[in-house]
Amino acid sequence: MTDTPDGLDARVAACFAADSGAADPAALSRRALAHVAPELAARARLMYRRRVLRALALALLPLPLVLGAEVLLLGWLWALATAWLPAGVAATLVASYAMAALAGLGLAYAAIPLLLAPRLPGGAWSDEVSV
Repeated sequence: MTDTPDGLDARVAACFAADSGAADPAALSRRALAHVAPELAARARLMYRRRVLRALALALLPLPLVLGAEVLLLGWLWALATAWLPAGVAATLVASYAMAALAGLGLAYAAIPLLLAPRLPGGAWSDEVSV
């Protein structure tokens, strides 16, 4: 092996000399992104799942307290309604409130994954991350 004056092997120097130096950065970026896209998508799915689980765990912490307060409120509403209304109407009122409160809680907990889902800059939902 013979060294060139700059200390490179002759074969390496020949490769450098044959290179036109006209690399297309956009093409290189597209190739690199295409190569790592599956790994990036898998990582994004994993991070999305972790964010949803962490948010649900934090949201479930106060749930017993909220349900206890609702039960106390239902008892207070029952006592107030039976003082002024017949028992059947009071039961309907209390049951309607209980169903509305449960539906509200259910909708609030169902909205957590939607609120954490990635969005595009324009505000549209992204389809890239699926659970």
